Amino acid sequence: MIIGERRVDGATDTSGGRPLPLTGQPLTETPVVVKEDGVSLRSYPEVCFPSEEPLADDEMRLICIGSGNPPVRRAQAGTGWLVQLGNGDNFIFDVGGGTVQNLWSLEIHPAYLDKLFLTHLHLDHAGDFHVLFDALGWARNTPLHVWGGSGPTPELGVAAFCKNMQKAALWHTESKKGLVPSGGMEIVAHEFDSSEFTPDNPRLLIYEENDVKVYAFPVAHILVGAVGYRLEWNGLSMTFHGDGEPCVFEAEQAAGADVFMHEAFLDAQTFSKKMNMPLPIAQNVAGAHSTPDRLGKLFDIAKPTLGVAYHYFQDDETIDPFFDAIKTTYNGPVALAQDLTVINVTPEQIIVRQAETDLLHWTPPGPEKDGSPQLDPKSPGVTPSFVTDTILPLE
Repeated sequence: MIIGERRVDGATDTSGGRPLPLTGQPLTETPVVVKEDGVSLRSYPEVCFPSEEPLADDEMRLICIGSGNPPVRRAQAGTGWLVQLGNGDNFIFDVGGGTVQNLWSLEIHPAYLDKLFLTHLHLDHAGDFHVLFDALGWARNTPLHVWGGSGPTPELGVAAFCKNMQKAALWHTESKKGLVPSGGMEIVAHEFDSSEFTPDNPRLLIYEENDVKVYAFPVAHILVGAVGYRLEWNGLSMTFHGDGEPCVFEAEQAAGADVFMHEAFLDAQTFSKKMNMPLPIAQNVAGAHSTPDRLGKLFDIAKPTLGVAYHYFQDDETIDPFFDAIKTTYNGPVALAQDLTVINVTPEQIIVRQAETDLLHWTPPGPEKDGSPQLDPKSPGVTPSFVTDTILPLE
């Protein structure tokens, strides 16, 4: 986690965009954005251990399970966020390549992770789909529910995507029959009609359950079907915008949110140099995204309590320029997310920290199930007997 300007117990502190130390600080040094003066603030450990830190009934926690781009790096998975609410709900927003290993490391039983919202179908936002789906049988014995927009043609929408992903996993799911329960072997698509977005109807309510509302709205990212989401619950709110060229419309959808999460991208010249990519191609790619100075303009319009950037190539040469650029257009609190950045949101404050997880984690207990699991008959397409007859016996 990197935060450029933060308010700590009522004071303003500027770090110049450099990484804050993550150990050896008193609690008052944890980056805090105070939402209302004169209120008592909650204390948090400097480092977050999510499995050991239950949420309060009025608290929301956002965890970055992927802060990066298509070229997945050890320190940066593709894009993805987990949103946890004090009512026990969990929502996954995008699941780019490498994100699920971060997600599993949070030690949340997969049975509680069955709601996925896709902003668009670029693989750096959807490439770990099958890895998430593979929690079936041994853990999540209910369908994986997926929300997303329709595309310019039926085959480019989320419903077709889910249908094709189900087909692609057919060998996998058939082989599991008779071995593990089959309840988790289904993908349920909740596709909303992108043509229903109009100037008079700029966003759609696509999820409403357990006092949680999730709205979708279109963003400017190449094809019809790219969307952002706004989640509202218990007086708290966040918006997650996927990718896109910055526009006033989407800033208006994020107006007044506690946390406005939006991608940020290198300028074309730096991107070309870092990726060893021809400059004209780099200009095409960067042009479909938001450079930090343009992102700052969005934050300035929306005026969130905290602006959060992700999808940004990070190294020692790019972090300071990010904050230098965004400060030219915005002077509010901004965090640049890394993998496993944690943001706690309460009625009084917003806390930004890093999570620490076990690289060799195990699956924690899940929901209690009644009775013995029911198994479907095995698939008839089993391995031929001239092979299976030679299997060594179990001792």
